[in-house]
Amino acid sequence: MGKIDDILAEEATAVEAAELGADQKAPLPEGISITRGHPRAKNLQVRFRDDEFEQLSAYAAAEGLPLSTVVRLVVMKAIAPVGDLEAALDRLESDLAAVRRKALSV
Repeated sequence: MGKIDDILAEEATAVEAAELGADQKAPLPEGISITRGHPRAKNLQVRFRDDEFEQLSAYAAAEGLPLSTVVRLVVMKAIAPVGDLEAALDRLESDLAAVRRKALSV
């Protein structure tokens, strides 16, 4: 297998192990609810200097993510309590996206 196939196989194994180890019947942690549709309906306007905006845009481009996603991930990470399931899933999603980008850039 090639390098990309090795990375993808490792990630697939890790995800399958996590799914097998998860208790599907366990109750959700307090404060977590299941919703349908797009739960993010609030907008926030943030002002940056030109140089700050350029740095943030360059970082988002390097990560292969939209600028708003990068800002939201940073904010959510900053306010997430330790052990928060939603924050852990957001981190997993961003880590998986990083692995995907790395694998596809090889």
